[in-house]
Amino acid sequence: MKVYIAVDMEGATGICCRDQISGSGPLYAEGRRLLTLDVNAAVQGALDGGASEVLVADVHSNSFNLIHDLIHPKAQVFYGRAPRAPRFPFLDESVGAFFLVGYHAMAGTRSAVMEHTMSSHDWFRLLLNGKESGEAAIDAAIAGERGVPTVLLTGDDAVCAEARAFFPGIETVSVKKGTGRHGALCLSLAATEKLIREGARRALEKAKTVKPYVLQTPVQVGLVYKHTENADGLYASESEGWKRIDGYSVERSFPRISDWYGGQWKA
Repeated sequence: MKVYIAVDMEGATGICCRDQISGSGPLYAEGRRLLTLDVNAAVQGALDGGASEVLVADVHSNSFNLIHDLIHPKAQVFYGRAPRAPRFPFLDESVGAFFLVGYHAMAGTRSAVMEHTMSSHDWFRLLLNGKESGEAAIDAAIAGERGVPTVLLTGDDAVCAEARAFFPGIETVSVKKGTGRHGALCLSLAATEKLIREGARRALEKAKTVKPYVLQTPVQVGLVYKHTENADGLYASESEGWKRIDGYSVERSFPRISDWYGGQWKA
């Protein structure tokens, strides 16, 4: 079975402040290492569960956060982004399972570590077909369009609870308990390496029973911005197909959720 691992950063072991996830932060080198080791644990767990191939896509910020010379030798890693390219290159129907590693809770989640939805600065809420959603839902839905089930998520306790509510049957691994936006009770690397590896192995056992997360189409996307000036911007203007609802809110219909993020991958 081919496994695809989508990687964010805020939900990795030991990470609970912006200095660990930003290229200009004094603790960024530490954050990269922590994230890489979480990914390696998920790769090894997938292999333990019978995966024949493991693809990894770094989707945090500029997409160059993993330490390549530390990456599991059997993983293949996609780095970088191109304008209007698919969010998950090489994700197609040949993939049997989708993992979300290092993810965080949606914007506004109480006691969640660095909770946000895509933009920490601009977005206040995201609604997909009227349901408040976060990045886990976006990415699982993109995989779901190709019939690929999301079977594993790792992050803090809040995003794990979010995932279980959205994706019945998913395997979750909580690596820390959030106490606020920049605080968490964190497990050790030794502990989370074992938990993630075992969780990934169990997740593959569920790949044939967990249903892909599929949004009804066309998909109605609603964005609520933090400031009226954000909604005034070009991205949300009528010229881009967005409809202004009020001072803070815009909405737009897409044929599929992936069309909002560059479409689906074509070989």
